[in-house]
Amino acid sequence: MNNTSENSEDLHSLSKTELVNLLTAARKSTDQAKENFATVLKELNDRNDQAKENFAKVLKELSDHVGVKDENDSSAITAEALNRDTPGVKETSSNHMLVLDKTIKTITLTIHEEPAEVLASLKNPTGLVKADKLQQMVLKESPSTSETIVYWSFAHQNKEYNLLLNLQVERHDEDVIRIKVESVDEDLDSTCLPVPPNAESSAHWLLLKGGAIILRPLPFGCTSFMFIVQVDIQAVEQFDKNDDKEAPVSSTDSLHSSIQMQAHVSITKSSDSGIKTQSSTVRSTARSTIKQRSTLISGSRAKRRLAEGARAGEILCKVAGQFYERFKKEDAVDAKRKADFVENKVPNAPPLTWDEQILISESLTMVKDISLKAKRLAGSVNDSVEKFIYRDGEAGAAWGISVAKVDVSADDLFAELWLLDTYARRVESKETIREVWDDIDGTRGLQLTKSLSLPGRFRDRVFRNWFTWEERVEGGRRTFIIAFSPLEKYKGTHHKADGEEKMIEGTSRGVYIVKELTEHTCEWTKVQQADVKISFLPANMIDFIAKQQLGKANEMQEKFRRNGLEVDREGVTALADVMKGRRGMALLEDQVEVFERCVALLGGEGREEGWKVLQSPFPDVEMWLQYFPPKVGERTVGTGKTVGIVDTCAEEVAAWVMGYNNNEGSRLSREEGNPARLALRKEARENEGNFATVKKAPFPLEPREFVFRQIWKTEEGKATIVVESLDDKVDYGMSLRKTRARTRGLWVLEDLPSHGGAKQCRATFTLQIDSAGFVPTWVVDKIAPRSLQAVQSAVNSFREDEKIDAADREVLSTFIKEHWRVEVLSEEELRQMEKGKATIASIIQSPGLVQAVDTGDPLVIGKTAHLTGDRLLTGFGECIVDGELEELVAYEYLKTCRESSRNFRAKGGVKRIVKERDSHSFYCLSRVDIKVLGSKHREWRSLVVWKKEGENKIIVCYDDTDALDEEYPRDPNVVVGSSHAIWEYERLPVVEGIPQTRVKLFARVDIAGSIPIFVINQLSKNYGKSLIGMRKKFDKSLEIDAGRRAAIVQSIKQKKGTGGAEALRQLEALLEERPGWIRPSRSYGKADSKLFATAAGDQAWGFTSLQVKAGIEEVAAFIWDFQSRSNTTISGDRERTFKEVQGGDGFKRVVTRRQQLHSIHGLLHQDRIFTSEMSMHFDVSGDAIVILLLANDDLKSMRSLRQISRAASGFRLGGDVTVKAREAVAIQLSNVGGQTKLELACELEFGGGVSRGSRLAFVERRLEEMADIAIYFQRLVPLESFKVEDGKTLASDMLWKADSAKLRVERLKEVAEKSSCLRELCSRHSWMKAMLAAALQGNLRRHKAIGTKLVCVSEKEAIQIGKNLVMALMSEQLAEAGVDAWRVQNKAVRELMEQQAWFEPMLVVLSRGIVKTAAWGLMARVLVGAVLSMTDLATDVAILKLFWEGGDETLAFRNAQLASLVVSIVLQLLLVVGQNRRKGLKRLVREILIVVTGTKAPWDAYRVASGAEQEKDTEIDPMLELSFSKCIELFAESIPGIIIQTSAIISTMNSEKGVTVTAYISLATSLLTTGFISASISYDADTDPEGRASNPVFYGYISDDGRKRAILFIIMTLLTGIQILLKTLLVIILGSLGSLFPFYYLFGDVTVFLLYKVAMNDFTYWIPFYGLIGTAVSLLIRVITKFIVDFAAVIHFRHPYEIGGLYFTINTFLPLLGLAMMFALDLVGGAFTNKATLELFRTLVGMLGVSLVSLVILFFAIIEKEYRHTFYSLETGGQMLRRMFLEGDDVSKAMVFAKNKNLWLPIREKVAAWVEEGWATWEEEKPDWFTDLWKASVPKEWKTKKLALMRSLPEENKKVETTREGRSPRTRKKSIIPILDGMLSSRTSPKSTPTKQGRELRILPKGPPALQFDETEEAEFVREVKRRGSLSNL
Repeated sequence: MNNTSENSEDLHSLSKTELVNLLTAARKSTDQAKENFATVLKELNDRNDQAKENFAKVLKELSDHVGVKDENDSSAITAEALNRDTPGVKETSSNHMLVLDKTIKTITLTIHEEPAEVLASLKNPTGLVKADKLQQMVLKESPSTSETIVYWSFAHQNKEYNLLLNLQVERHDEDVIRIKVESVDEDLDSTCLPVPPNAESSAHWLLLKGGAIILRPLPFGCTSFMFIVQVDIQAVEQFDKNDDKEAPVSSTDSLHSSIQMQAHVSITKSSDSGIKTQSSTVRSTARSTIKQRSTLISGSRAKRRLAEGARAGEILCKVAGQFYERFKKEDAVDAKRKADFVENKVPNAPPLTWDEQILISESLTMVKDISLKAKRLAGSVNDSVEKFIYRDGEAGAAWGISVAKVDVSADDLFAELWLLDTYARRVESKETIREVWDDIDGTRGLQLTKSLSLPGRFRDRVFRNWFTWEERVEGGRRTFIIAFSPLEKYKGTHHKADGEEKMIEGTSRGVYIVKELTEHTCEWTKVQQADVKISFLPANMIDFIAKQQLGKANEMQEKFRRNGLEVDREGVTALADVMKGRRGMALLEDQVEVFERCVALLGGEGREEGWKVLQSPFPDVEMWLQYFPPKVGERTVGTGKTVGIVDTCAEEVAAWVMGYNNNEGSRLSREEGNPARLALRKEARENEGNFATVKKAPFPLEPREFVFRQIWKTEEGKATIVVESLDDKVDYGMSLRKTRARTRGLWVLEDLPSHGGAKQCRATFTLQIDSAGFVPTWVVDKIAPRSLQAVQSAVNSFREDEKIDAADREVLSTFIKEHWRVEVLSEEELRQMEKGKATIASIIQSPGLVQAVDTGDPLVIGKTAHLTGDRLLTGFGECIVDGELEELVAYEYLKTCRESSRNFRAKGGVKRIVKERDSHSFYCLSRVDIKVLGSKHREWRSLVVWKKEGENKIIVCYDDTDALDEEYPRDPNVVVGSSHAIWEYERLPVVEGIPQTRVKLFARVDIAGSIPIFVINQLSKNYGKSLIGMRKKFDKSLEIDAGRRAAIVQSIKQKKGTGGAEALRQLEALLEERPGWIRPSRSYGKADSKLFATAAGDQAWGFTSLQVKAGIEEVAAFIWDFQSRSNTTISGDRERTFKEVQGGDGFKRVVTRRQQLHSIHGLLHQDRIFTSEMSMHFDVSGDAIVILLLANDDLKSMRSLRQISRAASGFRLGGDVTVKAREAVAIQLSNVGGQTKLELACELEFGGGVSRGSRLAFVERRLEEMADIAIYFQRLVPLESFKVEDGKTLASDMLWKADSAKLRVERLKEVAEKSSCLRELCSRHSWMKAMLAAALQGNLRRHKAIGTKLVCVSEKEAIQIGKNLVMALMSEQLAEAGVDAWRVQNKAVRELMEQQAWFEPMLVVLSRGIVKTAAWGLMARVLVGAVLSMTDLATDVAILKLFWEGGDETLAFRNAQLASLVVSIVLQLLLVVGQNRRKGLKRLVREILIVVTGTKAPWDAYRVASGAEQEKDTEIDPMLELSFSKCIELFAESIPGIIIQTSAIISTMNSEKGVTVTAYISLATSLLTTGFISASISYDADTDPEGRASNPVFYGYISDDGRKRAILFIIMTLLTGIQILLKTLLVIILGSLGSLFPFYYLFGDVTVFLLYKVAMNDFTYWIPFYGLIGTAVSLLIRVITKFIVDFAAVIHFRHPYEIGGLYFTINTFLPLLGLAMMFALDLVGGAFTNKATLELFRTLVGMLGVSLVSLVILFFAIIEKEYRHTFYSLETGGQMLRRMFLEGDDVSKAMVFAKNKNLWLPIREKVAAWVEEGWATWEEEKPDWFTDLWKASVPKEWKTKKLALMRSLPEENKKVETTREGRSPRTRKKSIIPILDGMLSSRTSPKSTPTKQGRELRILPKGPPALQFDETEEAEFVREVKRRGSLSNL
């Protein structure tokens, strides 16, 4: 398709002769039309009056192209449009004209868009618009005449239907848009038309002889689309003008090649005509009309016609249906209808008629009666929907009752239930008949007629019902009642549906009650009876039908389900509002008695004493337990009490308590395994709730049943709830083993003053439980805390920790700011403060005592000091925190804040008491479990004092005190330790608008006891954790670094090209090829890295290349911002400083880095100091930046080889000696599609004394810094911008440097905190981190599918989902298949992947990492492959040993067994040679050794499991290589071994010798192994997501259901075993007839198969081998495949590439038919001389035959129905490949280059056009399949981007470019060296490394660089680099 421009045709520019010719042609056309019309009239006169009347009506419809009169009632149109039988298109008439076999069609449909938008879609699509199978393009447009010429192409059933139409708008107003439609009566050049979508299909042109499209507005933003048209369809026979054999070409080419060529006419723009065209020149190749074209074609070719009438209507309906699909918004239209119904219809509904009132009244009475009699449905006690069944004895009828809470407003649920004709209802329904008539006879009622299909020979039933509704308001809440009954009760109009008279009428009656609970929740009670009118229907069938009806409640509940916690909060808020409005409400008499009893027993006089303190397992509540002597007739029971502070008002806590059966409570009860928990349906009381629960008890106790009621009352500032047991009998729907227990409880909730803006109340819960039976007191004491945990649950539900803590800190920080001057410290406080200052001074004055400590955070400096006379170390640290001075002091000082308490408990804190002393000090008692086996708890008693010294400094001092000893005596079981700590805070200048504070901590801690001093000193080094926690809490590094980076970016953008050539020379020198490059031990994502170090010496080199998701200036600024926090964190430098170089362009500085050098041998290396000159250089075009770091020996600071480093704080580190090292680093940044390609090359000198391994490890860490830069920018990408490739990168981030489960989980925490995308996702789904952590741990756990919706998942369910991924990966061979199975099994995962397209690719990469490192993962894959292979080999060896011992009698068997092993090895060798023939001798030798040693199976499994991709210069990917290897094993080893062993067994049985057990075991093992291999091949191939995505027509017969998958795998295994035995027995019997008979049979069978393949033009195999080798490979593989299918029936081999569907199915039954024929002809006796053996054989064959047929039937019953056709398909491999290309997406199209080109040769031009059109886009977007390997497989002449580049190059460069295309990467890299020869000579030295050219190359200089270049050399170098696109290509 050629691109077109905006020039137009100037009709006035035509010559006078041309205009005359046009007018003459038009006149002739008019005369012909008159003749045709006269013929029509003459023919009509011969017809009867009825025919004339029909034709007149048709003419009237078509006159002026008006299909519907303007005066038509719009309501009728609306009714017609909304009365949808099926969504989409409806052909409303088919009036056949009686002349010239033409057809008039009227098509109507409703489009979900405004008429103006529909018109724009018809007339003005932008470019070539594709909607499924319809392509549209505007060719001309005339605004003045409202005419538009459009091209439509529609693909249907492998045919194309093309239309060239002139659309003219005749009327356009608010009421109607009328468009005249007719075929174009002028010619357009073929270059104007797009390439038809299917070049192989038959092409047809649809000729429209006049018509109209009428658009009318409908309610809810829809449009009535009416298409009235007179059509004719012409079939155009295709031929290729360039092929004598007339190969198929496109329909456009065949059309225009059939037309006589005429003179070229130039068309230009004309302002008078207003005609616009999209092409600059439209060439008219003929002056004939489309009618004349068809005549010409029919005259030269035999013309094919489509069927008239119905066929034409079908095609046009489908064309119109494409517009429906384009604007399809069924859900949106349904939502608008429901909203309109609620807002307009319900308030304005007509009043109820007398009959409707009676129906509703009778229905409600019926509900009351049935509710009392119904029984709970068995097994539904823990269902979220309560279900009951009642059968009244009437034959064929049962009542079903369901009560469900639905998370939607009552209005919306009512609309959902009442509107029975929505799109969603019609899609869900499966009824043959479903008709709805609204507002019958002007009432609010409706009639519903629907059918029910019954199984077997039962006739279908039809139900005709009358519905009506009423709205009531009770207690301020609305209730909607929908009542329905059989239509016979309605006395008005009865409508009939087509086809209902053929069915038996059933009856259905019932009522729906929708009761409002809150604004967004309601309760739906459904009571319904359905009678199918079958008199002998069993009772269980009646119950079954009722149960099916009850299941609708679950579906409705699931449809509207929201997050359970949110729904519970809504319920609490609503009930709390009610409680507030009922303060002081009078109680009923029985309620008063309950209150008096409970208060007297639990809170009355005499209950204040005798409470024993319980050790509370919960941090926020206190607990007590009390026992009193029992009264007469009572049991001894205990009473527990718990008190806690809840962050809300009393009424909300009371409402929470009353919601006993809410979502969260029910979920927790189910997770705990309790048998039942439900609300009782009793008389409704506003302030009372009745509940029953059965709780499981510890073994061996029976579960305890509690039936109780809760009653509430409220008064000002207080709420009280009493709990008392009931004696009611509860229907659980089943028999439960339980013991009835009794309980009493009292909740007292009292409001407290607000704290920090949060409401608070004190909750006191007193509970008395009589557990019944004999329960010892110590058991009660143990389980009492669990029974009293309700208060802690209330505390957790209403937490406002952050809000309260923030308020407390704000109060203290404000006090410090405003009142610090007036505070006077006491004498004790001053002494303590002076002691702290003295400690600081002693450390500063003794630098020789200070040693550096690694804190684990590069931004926190850590040190230790051993002060004189002190046996303990003093640790201290320093960091800068992003917060206000006073705010940080308050954060650390307040020990009573909730976050501090939580952190204290997390670190082992047992008890903390804080006693305020005054406004600037407090006493603190802290008791800690140090978690050392056998050690006692430690306790510290401290006085904490703060003092502000001036405006910018505060000191907080901690020291020991004994002031608490009197009030809190020391516990002899606790060891008291000693501690002294000083916090120093200093205000710093604001940075980027964020306040800064330097924080220092000095700490000395003695945990006392018998702990060795060295252990105490080691623990003291952990002091830095407090600083790290504070820094991370207030961290604003991203904001600060972003501000600094933005300023640098602005400076970079102002720079022009400076020094680019010199910088590139440095980089090129570092990239010099060196022998011995090695890959790093780990690599991030798609980073390409390599390392090199000499065996001797102290040098090392490294290179890495990767992509960064940021602009080139952003990345350059990040690297240049040397002291940014992010840069410092990434590098891990212990210290780093820089100094700007004055002058120049401002981008030059001297930098110093101190880095730790680790030893791989466990030794201690001194830190290395690198001092280098850092400079930045810019390309003139702005597309490249180079940053250099080069050592300079002239720097004065580096004169000595050793130096003393200084810390940033000014402390001198005594004895801390470092070694001078040197570096040469070049970093190139290239702009690639808005992102940055980062390439780093480095050369390092370490100053001696470093092993090669340590040098390589150091360089590897340097390269990893670049990966961390890519990670940094990737983490900045927000969720809404995340794409598939970002998901993979995020997974690489989570796996980066995490080689174990523990490290993966820790890495996940870091990524979830720092990644913008994952952080936002975790905020949406709080359980996300827990789910990913469970998956990353990789532990095998029991699988349990989770069907919960995404918004409703709990953390516990999320953890189970994560564990399910591990099991899915364990059961699948490919990570992609495992993730796909996981997606299918867990509903929330499916929904998440639908919302976030990147999530599944992320999980695939994560899964590969899990499998690689999990103990069961990679080793399990290798083990399975090894066991399967080795087991078969071992059995073969065992049988071979038996044959060897058998002497001459078993000689033939022994030789055959040896021959099969040899053939297997030879074929495996041929496979590896063919696969690796272009990979070099070393690789080839390695693969051959793997085959010879018998380890190929585990090696292939290893590569597949580790996610290895296809390498360059190989023919197939690892998965296919594994499959081929398995097939060879089947062909040459397993199957022959089974034949040989079976023959030997039969031979032994005939000789009446005993068959050894070993022989039977060997045969059974071989059968099982072979069956397992066969099933694995088919299973892995079909469940591979990539295969299913690329070829969904073939792959997918295995169900997504896990249970069905397991059954199918077993069936396929058994089928293979049966098939092998049947085929083997047939061969043995044939062998008994003659030794050559088996060979004749097998040879003939294979020959027939090969001839069949040749006849089907399908002999060539898909692997890309050509010529004689290709023929030989095809022959070999076809023979092997046929042999395998004959014996093993590998179901995957029904693939068109292999055997083919129909041939495979027939082939499966041939052995059984052959054996049957043998028995029929009595040819079996020769094989069995023993009669008993013969009978055994006959029985065995019969059993095998029955089993085979049964398994095949079961197999077809279980597989997905839509794939059954693949078992009888005749499609060939070439046809399938071409179909996939023509109908598939780009992924499917790209696959053709991996296949033999002979298969897609007929569509070569289409493939070439697709490549040329998309190459530029793929280069920019880089889709996954667009790899270097794929690009190498594309013919060079098709790469349009490279062709264009070649044409733009000068002639002398074209030869160089052509040569470069054919060279290897190494050769290309050398091509730049001649340019550099004279430039790098000054850098050589005696220590330099020799290159392959004989030159010596060294980048690290002995002195300052002195290179000079002239302008010519620099320009030549830059051109060369730019021409190659990247330095990696040099």
